[in-house]
Amino acid sequence: MTYFETLKKKDCNGCGLCSLKCPKKAITMIEDNEGFVYPVIDKSKCINCNICKNICPNHEYNLNNKIKAYATINKNKEDLSNSSSGGMFVLLAKYVLKNNGVVFGVKYDKNLIAVHSYTLNEDELIDFQGSKYVRSDLKNSFVEVKEMLKDKMVLFTGTPCQCQALRSFLGKDYTNLLTCDIICHSNPSPKVFKLYKEYLERKYSKRIKNIYFRTKKIGWHCDKSIIQFVDDTEIIESSYYHAFLVELLNRPSCHNCHFCSSNRLSDFTIGDAWGIEKLLKETTNNNTGISLLCVNTDKANKTLQSIKKHVDLTEIDLNEIYKYNHNHNVKINRNRNRFFNKLSNEKINNSNIVFYLNKYSKDPLWKAIIKKFLKTLKLR
Repeated sequence: MTYFETLKKKDCNGCGLCSLKCPKKAITMIEDNEGFVYPVIDKSKCINCNICKNICPNHEYNLNNKIKAYATINKNKEDLSNSSSGGMFVLLAKYVLKNNGVVFGVKYDKNLIAVHSYTLNEDELIDFQGSKYVRSDLKNSFVEVKEMLKDKMVLFTGTPCQCQALRSFLGKDYTNLLTCDIICHSNPSPKVFKLYKEYLERKYSKRIKNIYFRTKKIGWHCDKSIIQFVDDTEIIESSYYHAFLVELLNRPSCHNCHFCSSNRLSDFTIGDAWGIEKLLKETTNNNTGISLLCVNTDKANKTLQSIKKHVDLTEIDLNEIYKYNHNHNVKINRNRNRFFNKLSNEKINNSNIVFYLNKYSKDPLWKAIIKKFLKTLKLR
């Protein structure tokens, strides 16, 4: 079911495809009080053509189920160091660029807003590397992809719902298009991220240059964020990241995701190979990063054959590795409604956002006691 049939927020991914394809430009994407965008129809312009409903990524889709999974490590040490996990995105990107291609992905703009953009230049790939735990603005990416496909190979990376939205927009498969989705945890609110940035800039009286949610400076297994200011000073501040990890900031559709399964719709799926030490004992002490690479189509397999000399590659059991990774809908945090109600009522702002992120991310007392007890047992 689509949002246009139910009018329930859990049925809208916020891709904006309906607005883009409406022949009468009757649909506008409007941000709600939580910071997520939803389509609003101008009834005076609507002709009831149902294109919006039929084009919706949630309306109809086919998932690939003949998938091979690999634990992968990019052999290029610099690329590996600049990546959040095993460096597979940059390896795929370099392959496409070397074949007269273009790479679409997520970067920060000059205001540190996560946006979908593209590059034709290998030197610019660094901007697209690293995890960015906030919903990206797709801007005009779908139209740009279609134009580039006329004479170039294209790699498009994004969340599964964004990749499906692109496929719906294009309406057919292209031999020169590679899509790569991520093992997605969820899409957090851009409004919360904006308030978080403003809070830090107010507190430290200087602009932020970059936010590294996970950085190899600390190690692959780190659960801390590094905030880098324009004067290149750095602090560790992780309240937003921790709130993201406990599903406090999610878009409602992330609890009802149609694409969160071991069957995928893109050519490739990439993510962290969490739990790999359970399958491959030799990786137990790895702290430089290992990617889970899922090869979902014949097109992807042919690409892998062309780049495999640049990667340490070990085939693994998909069902086993997915036990330790997100291939299911995220749970609704018990404090989510409390947090967003305060945000909607403007009780949360850029002077107190960190207080509320920390307050509502904490475990209840009983859960904290159990965790501490289990940790004590583990140390014995």
